[in-house]
Amino acid sequence: MIQSTSNIVKKEHNAPAFHYIFFNSDTVLKNISQGYQNVENKIKVDDKTSFHTFSVTKTFTAVAVMQLVVKGKIKLEDPIIKYLPAYSFSQPVSIRNLLCHQSGIANPLPLKWTHSADEHPNFDYRKFSDTIIFNHLKLKRTPGTNYAYSNINYLVLGRLIEKISGKEYQAYITENILNFLPTKQYIGFNIPELNHATGYHANTWFQNLVLGFILDKSKMMYRADEDWKGFYPFYTNGAPYGGIISTPNALRAYCQELLKNKGTILPKTAVDEMLTRQTTNKGSNTDMCLGWFKGKLAGKDYFCHAGGGGGYYSEIRIYPALHLGSVIMLNSSGMKDDRILDYLDIEQLKKTNANKTSKH
Repeated sequence: MIQSTSNIVKKEHNAPAFHYIFFNSDTVLKNISQGYQNVENKIKVDDKTSFHTFSVTKTFTAVAVMQLVVKGKIKLEDPIIKYLPAYSFSQPVSIRNLLCHQSGIANPLPLKWTHSADEHPNFDYRKFSDTIIFNHLKLKRTPGTNYAYSNINYLVLGRLIEKISGKEYQAYITENILNFLPTKQYIGFNIPELNHATGYHANTWFQNLVLGFILDKSKMMYRADEDWKGFYPFYTNGAPYGGIISTPNALRAYCQELLKNKGTILPKTAVDEMLTRQTTNKGSNTDMCLGWFKGKLAGKDYFCHAGGGGGYYSEIRIYPALHLGSVIMLNSSGMKDDRILDYLDIEQLKKTNANKTSKH
C-alpha cells in the first residue's frame, strides 16, 4: 500500500516529500509520510513537519466570515461597501459574491505576491492589501453573473474580518479557529524554528521559465542539487488568501471539527450553508460553495480546496455524508489544482465501504 501511494504521488506530482492522512470525524485511518523535508541535509519528513498551505487558507477565511454571520454581525447579502466604504467597486459587490468568486474582481497575473523571511518583520500587509484592492475597483464583469477565481476577493474579506472584529486578521483566526483545534501540532502564520519543510521546484528549463513570472528567483531561490532548486524561507503577502503554515495533522484536526455534528468552530447549520453549491444570478450551477469547491468521487460528494505555489502544494477534503476526510501536503511547487486526493482517497473509500459491508 505504501509503495503504491508513493508511486501515485511521484507520477502525479513529483516532490521530495509528502504526507497523506485519511480520517473519520475522530480517528486517523491512514497516515503515510515519505521523503525528505530537506534534500541537501537528508532530513526526513515526520509528523511534526510543517508546510505552507497557500490557498487552503481561504477556507479558514470563509469559516471566519461564517462565524460573523452566525453572531449576527454581518449578512451574506450585504454589500461590502456597507462595512468598508473606501472599497467603492464600480458595481455593488456582496459578501457572498466574494466568498464564491462571483464578484467580478480581476485576478491579476503574474503574481509576485511573496516576500522573504528577512523582510517579514517590516512587511506592511495593509498597505499591500489596499494597493491591490484600490487598483482593481473597476470590475471585469457584473457581480453574480460568472464564477472567476480571484485572490483579491479574499484580501477584501480579510479586511472585512478586521473591520468587524477589531482585530488583525491573523489574531482573529488564531483566537477564534486555531486555538479551538484539539491538536498540539503546529498551525499558525509564522514559520516554525524546527521541522519546517524546505520548498523545492523541479530544476528543469520549462519549470524555471514559468517560475520567473511569479517571483524573483535570484532573491528567493538557490540550487539544492541536480534535480531541485530550493526556496529560502518566505511568506505569502496576503494572509487571508494564503498565509497559514501547518502540519498535515493540524489540518486534519481542522477538517474533523467541520465534520462533527457539534464542532467547536462553527455550528453544523453554518457548515452546511458554507458547503452549499452556489448558483449565478441566472441560476447556473457552479462547483464553488462559500470558500470550498464541490466534487464527486466514486459517487460520493466531497468539498475541498487546494493550495499551490512556489515550493509547496496542499489539498484538504471532507466527505460530510460519510464523516470522512483527507489531507495531503508536499514540498514541491504546485501551480494548479491537481486533485491528487482523487487517486489516494479512492482506495481508502473502497476499503471503508468493504469494512462496512463485512460488518453487515
